[in-house]
Amino acid sequence: MTGEVVSRATALKGASIILKPARQGSFIFDLLVLIEANPATTSAAVALGAAPFYDFIKTAFKRATGALDAEPETAHLQQVYNRKEPPPLKKPPADLDELAETLEGCLQAAHRPIGAEGTIETITIGSPRQNLIEFDEDTKDWVNTRDEAVGLEVLRGNVTRYNALSRNGRAFVDQLERVVPVRPDGDFPAGDLAFLTWSLHGSNIGAASKIDMRARRITSASGKVKRLLLSDCQKAPLD
Repeated sequence: MTGEVVSRATALKGASIILKPARQGSFIFDLLVLIEANPATTSAAVALGAAPFYDFIKTAFKRATGALDAEPETAHLQQVYNRKEPPPLKKPPADLDELAETLEGCLQAAHRPIGAEGTIETITIGSPRQNLIEFDEDTKDWVNTRDEAVGLEVLRGNVTRYNALSRNGRAFVDQLERVVPVRPDGDFPAGDLAFLTWSLHGSNIGAASKIDMRARRITSASGKVKRLLLSDCQKAPLD
C-alpha cells in the first residue's frame, strides 16, 4: 500500500489484519485482511483485489525463505517494484530484497513449531484455491541463520539491480554462478557507489561491466550464500 517496510504492528494504517481462532479440531487459522481505499493505494479496485495481495504474500515470503529469484507475477506489483522514478511528492517503494531481509527475523517465530522444537513438519499459507508458500525445515534453516564471514574475499561479477536509496542490489557473481543480493557495508567508500551504477548500466545495455568486489558472505547453515556485504569495489580489468 505505501511501499515502505515496517516492522511494528502499530505502524499499519489503512488496513486491518485479523487472525480468527483455529477451526475446531484442526490447526487451520483463517486470516482476514481488510484494506481501505485511501490515497496510499493506486485505486480502490486494486486495493480490494485479491490477486495483488496474494502475489505480494507469495513473493515476499518466498524471497525471505530462500527463493531469491522469486518475482511478482501480477502487473500491479511488477509496476510498483520495477518503476525507475517515484511519483511527485512520494517516496519510491522499498525493494523486495530489503523487505525479505526484514521478514527473515519475523519469520523465525513462525517456524518455531517446525522440527526439533515442535511436532509439525510443514506450515502452509494460502487460499482455498491455491497454496502460496510452505514453510519446512529448509526454510527454517534459512531464516534462523545469519552467519557472517570474518574475512573478506574478492568476487567478480556484474550488478543486475540496484536501489540508490536503500543501497540494496543484486549481482551475478562469477564464482557462485548465480545472482545474489548485495549491499554496501558500513565501511563502503561513498566514491565506489559509482562503480555499482556503472556496472548496472553496462548490464542493461549488454556492455562489459564487471567489477571486483571485496565482500563478506552471509550464509545459511547449509552454506548457501544469502547475501554479500560489500567493503569496496572497482572496475575489473579487461581480459
